[in-house]
Amino acid sequence: MSWSCKLQATVALSTAEAEYVAITRAAQQALWMHSFLGEIRLDQTLPTTLYCDNTSAIALTLSTKGHQRAKHIDIRHHYIRERVSDGQITLQHVPLVDNIMDVFTKALTKALHINNVKGLYGF
Repeated sequence: MSWSCKLQATVALSTAEAEYVAITRAAQQALWMHSFLGEIRLDQTLPTTLYCDNTSAIALTLSTKGHQRAKHIDIRHHYIRERVSDGQITLQHVPLVDNIMDVFTKALTKALHINNVKGLYGF
């Protein structure tokens, strides 16, 4: 598991684009960790699964055809599409109510906050 907080270098024009850029960064980090663990003889199997709560961002990783708002996305952010197509990364949708990581990024109701904290500890 890896966690990071970084200001994105480019301005995103939509939530889907911001998530797409974040998924790309997560894929880079995951594949670096895969390589590092291999170097210290803790081999991991591919594909690595990344979880995302934005279905539009996941759709962008599969194809940008039909996504008129994706034409301006910098080519470097399409790294994730290559990793998904070559089988190194898989993406899995996490429904909003099941996303326990929201406890780090969003203001939640008390019940949802408690549920997410319990989820972090595996309760």
